[in-house]
Amino acid sequence: MSPERILNVSNLDVHYGRTHALRGVSLSVGPGEAVGVIGETGSGKSTLARAIVGLVRPSAGRIAIDGEETTRYRARQWRELRRRGIVQYVFQDPLRSLDPDLTVEESIVEPLLIRGRSRREAADRARELVARVHLDEALLSRLPGELSGGQRQRVTVARALVTDPRVLILDEPVSALDAANRVRALRFFQELRDAGTSLLFISHDLGSVAGVADRIAVLYQGEIVEDGPARAIVNAPKHAYTRLLVGSAPTLRSAAAARADREALRELLQTIGGPAQ
Repeated sequence: MSPERILNVSNLDVHYGRTHALRGVSLSVGPGEAVGVIGETGSGKSTLARAIVGLVRPSAGRIAIDGEETTRYRARQWRELRRRGIVQYVFQDPLRSLDPDLTVEESIVEPLLIRGRSRREAADRARELVARVHLDEALLSRLPGELSGGQRQRVTVARALVTDPRVLILDEPVSALDAANRVRALRFFQELRDAGTSLLFISHDLGSVAGVADRIAVLYQGEIVEDGPARAIVNAPKHAYTRLLVGSAPTLRSAAAARADREALRELLQTIGGPAQ
């Protein structure tokens, strides 16, 4: 496993009884890199994310986080790793992942208080983070049920960022958002990536991931069938399933089709001896 990678997954298998959820999955995330994992429901995306953070035990393979192999960690070792905040997991449903009886500020600062930080220091950090995720400071005193879906999603990200994680795992982070909030969220994730946070962005929506990810891995029936730079995956998909995903994303389909048409025209003109356009 490459030590300069923040996250390394190698030949990972996961079984649920007789069901083979993941087969030989390998991927890595470097410092400040955004990697997208794309696949339909049931392809194994969330299983992969949960295995990385120790919520699912692999049947085979290896996982290393920041150079530390975690594959066979026991519960106590996982608790210690989570408290250090090296890796954070932002769950798909922000309402269910926030305690309904805690205010926004209490949810954000809880990890710091557990680590022994003072309440004043934690409160200062909460104000800093709500500003970073583009939320009004007045929301700190509100409960999750008083927020919009987009606001709750940003609160979960702020809570994840409070420990300055090396890698942030985002599980379908925009699936529950309307179009306007989806655009805002994707811009924010680009800001996180540009600021040096490593991202593992898990989604069924290739169109959402393509604008954020540096690389994309395509997961199909528990296996990675294609992995490469985001631009190559979108513009020149090799696997039939990847081509299907590109074809089902309207904004990507039009761009890719236009490029294909230009290439076909260029080849035709060269064949007949005409000038390349």
